[in-house]
Amino acid sequence: MKKSLMRTLVSLLVVLGIAVPAIAAEFKIGDVDFKLGGSLRYDVGYQLSDLGDVAIGGEDSQKDFFMVNPGNSRLNLQVAYGDMTAFVEAAIVSDDITTRHAYLTYDMGDSGQLLIGQTWSLLSQNLPNQRLNADDCLIGAGDLYSGRNPQIRYTMDVDDSVSVSVAIEDNDNTTPDSLIGSYVVDELTPAILGSLTFNVDDSISINPSFLIQQYEMKSSAIAVNYTVGANTVLVPLKDHDLIAWALALNGTIKPTEDIRIDVEGWYGRNVGVFASGMDIRPAKKTSNFGVPLADVTGLAIFTVNGNANALITLRDFDDVPSYGGWFQVTLPVDPVTIYAGAGYQECQLDGPSYLIETELATWGAFVNAQYNITDNFYVQPELAYFDYGNDVLKTGYSGIWGSNDLGSDIFVGLHFQYDF
Repeated sequence: MKKSLMRTLVSLLVVLGIAVPAIAAEFKIGDVDFKLGGSLRYDVGYQLSDLGDVAIGGEDSQKDFFMVNPGNSRLNLQVAYGDMTAFVEAAIVSDDITTRHAYLTYDMGDSGQLLIGQTWSLLSQNLPNQRLNADDCLIGAGDLYSGRNPQIRYTMDVDDSVSVSVAIEDNDNTTPDSLIGSYVVDELTPAILGSLTFNVDDSISINPSFLIQQYEMKSSAIAVNYTVGANTVLVPLKDHDLIAWALALNGTIKPTEDIRIDVEGWYGRNVGVFASGMDIRPAKKTSNFGVPLADVTGLAIFTVNGNANALITLRDFDDVPSYGGWFQVTLPVDPVTIYAGAGYQECQLDGPSYLIETELATWGAFVNAQYNITDNFYVQPELAYFDYGNDVLKTGYSGIWGSNDLGSDIFVGLHFQYDF
């Protein structure tokens, strides 16, 4: 059923994109304006993986040829009547269809604009133009990504060069994936966000933004088993209140009419999924970047009847500071537009160094060239590299304690895109 629905939608998009010029997707019925749009996307190429530390005797590298929908081909509809505008966008993800955007805006004139529904978060709104690896745009390798969330947003234009936005969001991205214990997360407050856009002139723009949210980790068990090496002990659990917050600064500089430089820098605590969105393959590789870390203390190894035992107490969860950023240079060189960029991020963990990594770092770099075959259809060859750093736990993938290298990926291939 899902595959049939996906094929039907793809066929519809192709017919609309080929048979109907882009301008013809706009039409009017009475006083209501309609606009139909969308995008077909496809990636083809090779993924060359260094698998990092693996079990002894296992393969430490892998080559994979892929032809995939990167997961964000989409169809959207905009309906405008008077001061009201509705926008809905659906995406093809694997064999399913998901909602990307669904919101309503009301233009209040000089008083601003009100938005209700699901759309992009205000935090760290700009993205680099990195394509392969499912259009991940350096997410998890320097880009702070806060996704599309249900929200109520108010935006006001102060003047021609300055606009201010504030929002409350239902945002689950701060939810920790703790390394120890079993918890249910209660949101004590909605995520509160703010953003300022300041256009200094035609060549420089600045966009600072922030997010803050408080939540509680409620223990769903009195105690859980915890393993250190070959030793398993019972660890008592308790409830914990945590605050997640992040500050981001995005900017665009145009040193000449043709050259454009985009930059982002950010800092936060307990940023969780915001900074760990990389599609890390194989699936076993998850670094838990930037999540609150269990404060495991009081470790003692003792022997009873010849058996080694570990005594552990769990005092609290330590806040985890994280920081990172990326840059991108855009350069038109007829007949292509070249994009080149790189990103880096790091988080610092306060825990026993024999058990966990006290610093986690990931980074990536890419270069691609966009060639427009038609006004709506282009191909973009790309070379991209991602280094996933180390896993937070020194569990030893190869059977040796401390062998926790997550490896790296090289992507080389083509991104095809048809917009209409």
